[in-house]
Amino acid sequence: MQSDSGPPPKTVSFDHLYDQWFGQVSRWVRALGAGPSDYEDVVQEVFTVAYRRIHLFDGNNVAGWLYQIARRKARDHRRLAWVQHVFASDNLTSFAATAQLGPGPLDEVETRQKSELLNRRLASLPAEQRDVFTLFELEGFSGQEIAQRQQVPVNTVWVRLLRARKKIQSRPQVPATRSQARRTKRFEH
Repeated sequence: MQSDSGPPPKTVSFDHLYDQWFGQVSRWVRALGAGPSDYEDVVQEVFTVAYRRIHLFDGNNVAGWLYQIARRKARDHRRLAWVQHVFASDNLTSFAATAQLGPGPLDEVETRQKSELLNRRLASLPAEQRDVFTLFELEGFSGQEIAQRQQVPVNTVWVRLLRARKKIQSRPQVPATRSQARRTKRFEH
């Protein structure tokens, strides 16, 4: 056991940490449930947190420290995916009805299509607008908090959010799915 008068904490270089642990963190993130298209982003988020907080790290148990960051980031990513799924729903009342009756296979396909549509729309936005939109609409940050994080005036945040909303809403809608087409045909006859 180490006494209080023991050696000072180890210093860890971020470059060394990144080089040594990138592969392991990637495996953890995949195992923790990040999708194949998103796990690289989650891994980068893990190392972004590590970079920002390395000055607070005592140098002991690097694996445990990085694993906890990876676990939290993977959890946050799953939560964000769920919020995006809900946000992508064009009609929240139909979402509530679907949740009560239980989704069928076609409903799951529709949901996946809507989620993919939102992801494509978000990906088509400039980075500044996407970041503001995500922070405000999906993560619930206030305009002031976003302005402080991005080090821009609050009015810049509002302009970016307005432009992002317009671009997302101006995109063409999802084509009707088979279940929607069947419902429409029933009422036409």
